[in-house]
Amino acid sequence: MRPFLTLARGAGDLLYLLGFVGFFVAPFLVYLSLLWRGAIDLPPSRQKGAGRRLFGPLFIGYYYWMMSPVFGLALRSELTPNHVTILTLVVAAVAAVSIGSGHFALASALLIVGGSLDIVDGQLARAKRMTSLPGAFLDSTVDRICDGLVFSGCVVYYAGTPMMLVSLVVLIASFTVSYARSRGEALGIFGSEGLMQRADRLTVLGIALAFSPFFGHRAEGFVPHPFYWITAGSLCLLAVLSIVTAIARIVWTLNQLEKGSPLDAREGQHHPPEVRLLSLGANGNGQVFNPQHEQALRVDR
Repeated sequence: MRPFLTLARGAGDLLYLLGFVGFFVAPFLVYLSLLWRGAIDLPPSRQKGAGRRLFGPLFIGYYYWMMSPVFGLALRSELTPNHVTILTLVVAAVAAVSIGSGHFALASALLIVGGSLDIVDGQLARAKRMTSLPGAFLDSTVDRICDGLVFSGCVVYYAGTPMMLVSLVVLIASFTVSYARSRGEALGIFGSEGLMQRADRLTVLGIALAFSPFFGHRAEGFVPHPFYWITAGSLCLLAVLSIVTAIARIVWTLNQLEKGSPLDAREGQHHPPEVRLLSLGANGNGQVFNPQHEQALRVDR
């Protein structure tokens, strides 16, 4: 019975991994073909600021393109942006519990869902003309809580090991990256950018969590508390890159403040190509969004 259960669990890990990879790779190949035929354009790069982000225009444009049906569904619903923001918090809390309890496959799916919802609330606010300062404040605050929950889950899972300290470093560095940008913008400095922004952090961690069960169980067996070296490695990578991004943002912002010539926010904002939703409006025409990368998330730090 035990060999059969081990085989079944191994098959489950493989099926999930194949499904996860296929879910993103297949649409990506379609997106690349559309780019090659000239049916769509890549969004322009943002100004460098404190450095380019890890995932550039190709991947940003791809994800907005893939999310367009979800945007259309949200637009037709009765949901408000704040509803989506609160839902993001709920998903992050469940993801944190999943990480802390070692259910990494489930956590990877929840992390991707939560990150996607964080895109939807900003798009929905603009499409329904419901943008507001309270909404932006709520979104930014919930983002910080979600980050804290997710990486606290990593701290709990790796408690008593060196990776617990690494997880704490990622948590502190991620908050520093976000605060450096928000404080700089409060002082009139826009466009800090940087290598490891919030979406990049969640993407790296989500991919690592998805790959960890299959390779971890093959390497360590189905032990009660696997180390999951892929996730551990991703946390080390996140720690290093988040520290680099935080330092780069701080130094770049200080230099801009010393120059006394803040970067005009309008110069640092570019618009990606329009995303035509797979839905019909009341007049029978397709609804069109023009997402503004990070700005479309209301606050992406």
